[in-house]
This record gives sequence, structure tokens and C-alpha cells, in this order.
Amino acid sequence: MAEVIILGKLNTQPLEAEFGKLKTDEIVVTNERIEHIRNRHPNDFSLFEQYGAETVVNPDSIIKDCKNNGTVFMVKRLEKTNLNGVVRLVLNSDAENLKNSIMTFYRLRDKNLKKIEKNNKVLYKKE
Repeated sequence: MAEVIILGKLNTQPLEAEFGKLKTDEIVVTNERIEHIRNRHPNDFSLFEQYGAETVVNPDSIIKDCKNNGTVFMVKRLEKTNLNGVVRLVLNSDAENLKNSIMTFYRLRDKNLKKIEKNNKVLYKKE
């Protein structure tokens, strides 16, 4: 069984305006997803350890992933890069025991962030 680490609570207002009521405001990451980030995005893993929770609890922007139901990109801007936490939200139609969860985490160049914003719906942007 996957170990679950609670990262904090989401600001649900911009999310619920788009997706409807979420089952919970808790955001978690499983040890399996941590291993995925460590193996698939090894150059970004130390950034995940340092900024992962902050990226999803206090993002600078939230972008709806139009290709995957109930999924958002939570982006945190740093001085020289952007961090992207891909989060699967727990919608009312989902099983009761699930939590909002980080699926993956990686750096995102400005050019790629602009492309994601252009091709998807921006739900929130910090002024």
C-alpha cells in the first residue's frame, strides 16, 4: 500500500469555480509518486523536496489541464525558472477515500508555460 504524505491544504475557491465542490481540500503525495519524480525528473527532485508543498499550497498560477479530467497545473515562479506540480483533484464523482494528489513535478521554461496557458484555461493567476 502506498504511503501518503500530507503536504497541506489547497485554496479551493478557483478550483471549485471550475470543477464544482471538491471532496477535500487536502493535498497529498504518495511514496510511489515521489519515486516517479525522483526517477523521471532527477534534475528537478531537489526542487520538489524544497518547493513541492509550497508550489501546490500557494501557487502563482493554476491552469486547467484540458486533456485530463480533474487535473490542473499548479505553477510556482522562481527567479530563473517555473515549477509545475501536476495535481489530480478529487471531484464529487470520485471515490470517497481519495485525496487531491501530486501526479508529477518538474521545471517548466517560460516558453512552455506560455504554451500551456495558451492551450488550456487559466483558473487563477497571482497579481
